[in-house]
Amino acid sequence: MSDNNDTEIINPNETRKRSFWTIQWYLLFLCLIVLCQSMITSGYIGSIISSIENYYGFSTEDIGIAFSSYDIIGVFSVPLISYFGSKYNRAKIVALGALIFSFGNILFILPYLINGYHEQINPNSSNQSSDYFCSQNISINKNEHLFFHLLSISSLISNYLNYLINIINQPSWTYYIIILSMIIMSIGASPFYTLGITFLTDHLNKNDQPIYTSILYGMVALGPAIGFSMGSLFISQWINIVDETNHDGITKNDPRWIGRWWAGFTISSSLLIILSVILFTFPSHLPKKTNEIIDSTNDLEESNEIKSLCHLSNIKDIFNNILNLFKNVTYILIVLINSIESILVVSFTTYMVKYIESVFNISSSLSSILTGSIVVPAAICGTITGGFLVRRFNLNIFGCIKFILICCFISLISLISLIFIKCDTNIKYEGNNQCSQSCNCSQYIYQPVCYQQQQITYLSPCYAGCTDVNGTEYLNCKCLLSIDDKVTSGLCENVCLLKSCLFFLILFLVTYFETLMATPQLMIVLRSVKHDMQSFGLGLENCIMKILAQIPTPIIFGIIIDNQCLFWSQSSTYNKRGSCFIYNQNQLPLTLFGTAIIIKIISFILILILYFITFKRKNIHLTSDEQQDLLDNSHS
Repeated sequence: MSDNNDTEIINPNETRKRSFWTIQWYLLFLCLIVLCQSMITSGYIGSIISSIENYYGFSTEDIGIAFSSYDIIGVFSVPLISYFGSKYNRAKIVALGALIFSFGNILFILPYLINGYHEQINPNSSNQSSDYFCSQNISINKNEHLFFHLLSISSLISNYLNYLINIINQPSWTYYIIILSMIIMSIGASPFYTLGITFLTDHLNKNDQPIYTSILYGMVALGPAIGFSMGSLFISQWINIVDETNHDGITKNDPRWIGRWWAGFTISSSLLIILSVILFTFPSHLPKKTNEIIDSTNDLEESNEIKSLCHLSNIKDIFNNILNLFKNVTYILIVLINSIESILVVSFTTYMVKYIESVFNISSSLSSILTGSIVVPAAICGTITGGFLVRRFNLNIFGCIKFILICCFISLISLISLIFIKCDTNIKYEGNNQCSQSCNCSQYIYQPVCYQQQQITYLSPCYAGCTDVNGTEYLNCKCLLSIDDKVTSGLCENVCLLKSCLFFLILFLVTYFETLMATPQLMIVLRSVKHDMQSFGLGLENCIMKILAQIPTPIIFGIIIDNQCLFWSQSSTYNKRGSCFIYNQNQLPLTLFGTAIIIKIISFILILILYFITFKRKNIHLTSDEQQDLLDNSHS
């Protein structure tokens, strides 16, 4: 544009860019990014745990530790990235985060991309051999001793060479890759809910902010539902595309089944790469209208920018504010309550699919889609209903406390009932018994067979004393009631449809009343602190919840589940305990939900303490004009 001429020369390409660089388009791309993120971390990973354990040979505790690294890094990466990233183009920082998150997705499946799936990954899935059958009365005389000694040396050398060749398949190497991928995904997701949201709200007026942010969080809530559904789809398919029809006789209900767990990560990473490339083109400030660019100096001063822990003036102010919040009894109690309730939420989303699969004899794919179709709608309905009731009845702090006390009591009663809802099974799992001790059965072989007459599942045909096979039937089994009896390949089926439906109904109620408390709990946090400390209070609460709940929960519940394992896979190559094939169906509900009930009782006691403290000073919200204004603003 010339200084002597008032006519502006408009570049058509620039006009098209400006029409594309709108807050509506930004919202769309941010929604798709957080959808992919919540889909993977809150839904998909939980639905593929069994397949990951079987593929890598990890225990549930190992997986829990690896998954906890996501939240451990988040404690440090979120405040740091929100502080330093606010000094640059926030849209591009979000795009960079999406790109990093996609790289973490690719890294998670890297061992499979390199190794594929074959016997070295899981020694238990071998072809039929003499190890499957009873070979009794094996004796070695002195003349044969030297031969077998040389044979064992030859076998040892062969195994060692095979170990060197396949060293890249060693579980410790792949385990650290999974931890590293979770760390990278955590770093990538750090700017989504901090810089991504502030960039959105800075370009909106106050009336539009609730609408746009509700759309965004609606997509976050939709992510787990899509993740569970996608997990169900891929877990129902065999891990290798080329071996779609060759599963070594393993069916979807078999605990050794390994689904196509890696496919969801490829979809997520591909979408995130495309979205990040598009978002990289966005400028620092978007036009309010077609040809109007927001003035960065004026509007940034007027924007409703969220304070983070790092935006305070100095370190002394940070510690003073933390100290003041810890002296606030109402605030610290509700934060502890939220943290304890978060333990239940994390444990359910992480291990519920595995629990349903183990206790109700349902395949991974079916239990995944059932969990997603029950838990996610209940959570969405509970959150929306809770917000509506708080606004409808104009609940103050004391009213919100009474509300969550009632919800906590109902969910506690529902949790107690879940202990007693399980399949009443008389299936016995027979391993080493008096009959099979002379059969020299291999401890590394897991090929379950069912003796229908007695509903006994033997760990392999060898433990049933079988010496012959005809298709899927094993014959000449000396450990059965009659030598003419036979066993069939696979676990003894014990489907209890009625109790399964009752379990899902009560699970819906537990989830509904658990999330019904979410909005009242948030209102208590906001109304228990001064207005200028609300953002800081929420940030501190987020850090406390990560430390107390989100980090230790996968590890603790992983240990609880592992302690109920009846039969572990064993790696003859690495001499290491692998994943669990069979859990104690009678004890697992007691230990898992028993722990959840203890946690819920602690939460209930804390709510009671908060109730009585607030009851004694229930007019606390009327003690100053400032807090009364805060109350009125919260209801408006």
